[in-house]
Amino acid sequence: MPEYGEPLTKREREILQLVTTGVTNREIAYRLSISVNTVKVHLRNIFTKLGAESRTEATIIGVREGWVVVEGAGKALEGEPAAAPPLLPEVAPEPPLPWPKRIALIAALLLAVVVVVMTWPRSTPQASNGPDLPPNQAREQAPPLAETTESLWHERAQMPTRRAYLALAAVGGRIFAIAGQTPEGITAVVEMYDPEDDLWTRGSDKPTPVAYVSAAAIGTDVYVPGGCDAEGVPTQVVEVYDTLTDSWREAHPLPEPRCAYALTAWKGELYLFGGWDGERYVTTVYVYDPRTDTWTERGPMDTGRGFAAAAPLGSRLYVVGGYDGERELTTCTVYDPATETWEKCAPLTVGRGGLGLVTIGGQLYAIGGGGRTSYLGFNERYNSADDTWSIVETPLVGEWRSPGVVVLETTIYAIGGWSSDYLSLNQAYEALPFRIFIPVSQQQ
Repeated sequence: MPEYGEPLTKREREILQLVTTGVTNREIAYRLSISVNTVKVHLRNIFTKLGAESRTEATIIGVREGWVVVEGAGKALEGEPAAAPPLLPEVAPEPPLPWPKRIALIAALLLAVVVVVMTWPRSTPQASNGPDLPPNQAREQAPPLAETTESLWHERAQMPTRRAYLALAAVGGRIFAIAGQTPEGITAVVEMYDPEDDLWTRGSDKPTPVAYVSAAAIGTDVYVPGGCDAEGVPTQVVEVYDTLTDSWREAHPLPEPRCAYALTAWKGELYLFGGWDGERYVTTVYVYDPRTDTWTERGPMDTGRGFAAAAPLGSRLYVVGGYDGERELTTCTVYDPATETWEKCAPLTVGRGGLGLVTIGGQLYAIGGGGRTSYLGFNERYNSADDTWSIVETPLVGEWRSPGVVVLETTIYAIGGWSSDYLSLNQAYEALPFRIFIPVSQQQ
């Protein structure tokens, strides 16, 4: 256990520096890629070692000892003896100041810190963009986290590689994160997550690095069609990852180059909807049969769109949301593979481009999106019985572009994405927190 007077560790000094800026524990956790609980433990240790009773008192001690650097405030302290309290001259010992004066001094120092922090220029990462793909405009703060007293979302081990526009698939109790866009550019990295051990491991890299891509599993194989290269140009290549042998092979290429499409698997086939062809967002629908290694074209969507999401519900396929080059869409359409016909369903409450769509418990969950022309304030759940969408909480607000979203058993996993920066977060949502076990009796 830490004791009063012990020196702060490097991590504790990093946290104390962030505390001076007024950020929350959640924002500190995001910036340092640690959990909120870990931040709380570090803060308790800091308070114990410094003999502080609050974040304010810890900040004052940090500034006095020179552990905390506040740009602009240092000049006011130049020439002061290191041991003297900030802004107070050394005088003969006298009774301590009354508490009202202490509070006034602390408030004045905090005000100076806030002014410096809010006005100091910062550099922020920018995401590269393909032709006419929606821009990523970096913000000057960490992504806003939804504050809830009791949430069904839970933090899990963060993905090692921060990225968005990635492909995500679940096979054999594991989640596979493939390719995508990182702060350094597009990547071919494959990382595997085991929810039981809450642990990430590395797989064999995808042969072709791409972004704006999706994945779907058929059996133990993960199919990753197309995607955009480093120049934002769509590709036709279709690569297949064998989860049993950790190896890649090529399948028959797409009929035309595509990225930013919607993809789902249904009865052993792949269905690819819309996307970006290098010049515009398209309406095309392609179906891949792995038994014959062939692509066929089916009846098109009514409007061209990319960054939509697709998932099966019952005997039909739902294609939801998207982006048409000007705005995020609330569109909801239903495709019947048996009749090759389209119908409309109730629109989303807000436009969502770059969302994830999954099926669990006989309902659809639309996760993420927002930030281009819409504000993300919640996720949504669709009930086909009455053709309605209802509100579901979200762990991020404002924007959450193109996270990977999959289902394992009764849990939805939303991983990575973009929200003012590339994310490594791994959020798990207990869509069905209660399970019913029916005992089976054996008759003799």
